[in-house]
Amino acid sequence: MFTPIAAQFLGQYSGPLFDLAICTGSTQALGGYQPCLATLRRYVKERGYILIGEGYWKQTPSPEYLMALGDADENDLTTHAENILSAERLGLQCLWSSTASEDDWDEYEWRYSLSIEDYAQENPDDPDVEAMLTQIRSWRQTYVKWGRDTLGFGLYLFRNG
Repeated sequence: MFTPIAAQFLGQYSGPLFDLAICTGSTQALGGYQPCLATLRRYVKERGYILIGEGYWKQTPSPEYLMALGDADENDLTTHAENILSAERLGLQCLWSSTASEDDWDEYEWRYSLSIEDYAQENPDDPDVEAMLTQIRSWRQTYVKWGRDTLGFGLYLFRNG
C-alpha cells in the first residue's frame, strides 16, 4: 500500500519517464522493497537507473529485537544477497552495491543520539524533552544490544532492462 504522498506523486505520471529514480531508506512508502522496485521500474526508462537504499538482516533477528523495532516481522527484510537477487528476478541488472560498515552505523546512530541529547540540553523547557530522551535512550540500548550486529544497510544501483 502506497503512502498518500507517494500515490499522489506517482499518480501525476504514466509510463516510463525518468532516467533515474532514487529511494533511500523509504521503500515502505511504495509498499516495501519488492513493490518499490516494481513501481520504480515502471517509471524508469529502459536502460535507466534505479538507486535503492534498503536495510537487510546480517543475521536472524531475535524476537526481542523485532519487538523493540515496533513488532517488526522477520520477513520485513531479507539478506543483502536476496536484495540483489530479488531485483534481478524482476529484470533489473545490479551494476553496483555498497553496504554500511559497523563504523558507518556507529557514526549514524551515535550522531543521531547526540543530536537528541544536545537538543534536550539546550531546550529544557520543551514539553517533549522527557519523552524524547526516554525514546532515544531506549533506542540506543536497542542498537547496542541487537541492532549493530543484526541490521545492515545497502545501496544498490540497478539498470532497468
